Amino acid sequence: MNIKPILLTFALGAAVVAQAAADKVVGFYPYWSQYSQFYPKDIRYNTVTDIHYVGLAAGEDGSLAFADENDAENFKTLVQMSKDNNVKLIVSVGGMENEGNLKAIASSEELLPTFVSNVSSWLSENGGDGVELDWQNLTAEDAEDYAKMINALVDGVSGPVTAVVYPAAGMEAYNAEALNRLAYVDVFMADQMTEENSEVVPNQSATSVDEALGKVKEAGVNSDLLVPVIFLYGKSFTGAKGLGTSHQGTGSGNEGYLTYAELMGKFDSPEYTVTFDESSKSEVAVSDAETIVFMGIPSVKAVAEQVKSEGMGGVAVYDLSQDHHEPIVSLLVTIGLQLRPEVNYKPKKK
Repeated sequence: MNIKPILLTFALGAAVVAQAAADKVVGFYPYWSQYSQFYPKDIRYNTVTDIHYVGLAAGEDGSLAFADENDAENFKTLVQMSKDNNVKLIVSVGGMENEGNLKAIASSEELLPTFVSNVSSWLSENGGDGVELDWQNLTAEDAEDYAKMINALVDGVSGPVTAVVYPAAGMEAYNAEALNRLAYVDVFMADQMTEENSEVVPNQSATSVDEALGKVKEAGVNSDLLVPVIFLYGKSFTGAKGLGTSHQGTGSGNEGYLTYAELMGKFDSPEYTVTFDESSKSEVAVSDAETIVFMGIPSVKAVAEQVKSEGMGGVAVYDLSQDHHEPIVSLLVTIGLQLRPEVNYKPKKK
């Protein structure tokens, strides 16, 4: 028997499977988007396969409620428009300062099944295809309870169950066996550049994304489940003259934060020199007044190419309101051209 053709066929089949896996484009849609006048009607649904609504908070009794009740009507619209556009809607539960209640629920034999039942009921009554667990500030002491909650949600919710992991804080709290039961795993990275840094470093880069993904894979989580989360914002620092230089504190924007869409408006001016740093695979913009570090088209393309070549789950962006609406500079379109090239990303004629 000539084994070479068999091996070649197997290898090609494996490559096709791997490539097919990397087709998910996730957009986070936080409830506070309403306060920047970004609504469900403003989402370009053709650029995403899944939307994660942020979100719901868990009560200490296992109940669920909107983190902001003022967004309830927006959520109804989001449900309908997601359905109309064949986009899955995942509802995120947890978030900042909700970890205490999640811990109380997960450690209780009575509250955990109540919580899972409430999740299922909430989705049935309000809409949404599945749920995401966003349990932040985990420690190794939470590992057993975290795994219990993941397994209970997978067993008790009929739709997709996903979770956010934060590898920068360590992977000791995450049970790989439990995570591998999920539909996919969103890998969230902490900001690398803060005011405490004496010298400017990239806030996020293709290199730092690769390092974070490596930590999750080393912990035993299946590579084809991984969805790295790309930040659609930059951070600015006054007085800095590029990477490795000192600064005088935060620069322009909202406390030094600038959305990607805002950045593209700034860079229309010759005031800024924008370059791609090869070592970190990130973008840097320098003016006489400040330095801005951000992820742009080259770095985001590098992440998408890695995800595709390694057969990961896809790429996520945080958040949908911050991308540029023009396809030629859109980071969502940059990701889509790598993972979903068959989609028509041209804007609809008015």
